[in-house]
Amino acid sequence: MRARTDRAVERAGITGGMDFADIVRAVEKAVDIRLRVVEETDTRGWGTLTGFLTVFADRREGSIHVRASDPALYRQFAASHELGHLLDDEHCSGALHERSSVSPHDDPTLTTPEFEAELVAEHVAHVIARVLYGTPRIAESSW
Repeated sequence: MRARTDRAVERAGITGGMDFADIVRAVEKAVDIRLRVVEETDTRGWGTLTGFLTVFADRREGSIHVRASDPALYRQFAASHELGHLLDDEHCSGALHERSSVSPHDDPTLTTPEFEAELVAEHVAHVIARVLYGTPRIAESSW
């Protein structure tokens, strides 16, 4: 998982001194799509879902949807997890990926490749949190 996470971060050139907008632009460039982060106000029926990614490969566009009701740092962390899915070239297929408040360790429905993809995306989100705030615990403290 560490090697995949490192490759994902290196793919976008995520480094210290970047802000979140810089990181989104770096991911856009790395995967050659335009991205937007959408803060959804109507999340009835989302359950534990905290974010999801849609990709329209034919238009080279994607969107990351997060709950507007979550604290700003948590929305950013959920979006960072979805950026991790985009950057993980080993298992990103352009299909729907979800960010849930349920740990992948507690989800028995995940296959091994899905579990690994979730872990890599989560590790990428932690790297992004360290770049932005010096530690991932800052983002987690807003949960």
